[in-house]
Amino acid sequence: MQALGFNFAGRANFTSLLGLLLLVAGLAAVSVVTLDYLDATDELARVQARQERLSRLDSATRSGRRVATSPPASASSNSTGTVAQVTQQLKLPWDALLHDLETLDDPSIALLSLDAQGQARTLRLTGEAKTISEVVVYVGRLRSLSSVDAANLTSHEEKLVGTVKVVRFTVDATWRKSV
Repeated sequence: MQALGFNFAGRANFTSLLGLLLLVAGLAAVSVVTLDYLDATDELARVQARQERLSRLDSATRSGRRVATSPPASASSNSTGTVAQVTQQLKLPWDALLHDLETLDDPSIALLSLDAQGQARTLRLTGEAKTISEVVVYVGRLRSLSSVDAANLTSHEEKLVGTVKVVRFTVDATWRKSV
């Protein structure tokens, strides 16, 4: 029988090229994670400070105290006209119009945007449907609303969303003055 050659007192080779590469990669990963953590901590501090300022402003507004704000010099001369315009916009019958639009809830139509011009009493609806016939039916239902004076399909185009063809459309409508 032959003797095995174990030498427990011999020097072991602990450094290899792979070991050094893993050490460098680990240090790089730790530095990247540390920088991301510091950025996230800074962002959290900024958001918390902003939230605290907003909550102080909100509580001051609720308690009836006036918050010291100075409007720009050019805005102060035009502020009366702006206030009158905003007041006129708020007096418009938005609730009735939006309620009527909500009654048109149609699962085959996806409304993407609603742009309203209050003084001109115009709406621009942008949406998507699977077929043009669904769009035509929707425009017809829109015209039949009691609050809508006129509704016209102004544009449409077929688009490919993923693997599905959809019709993107735009409808311009005006609503009645006595909604």
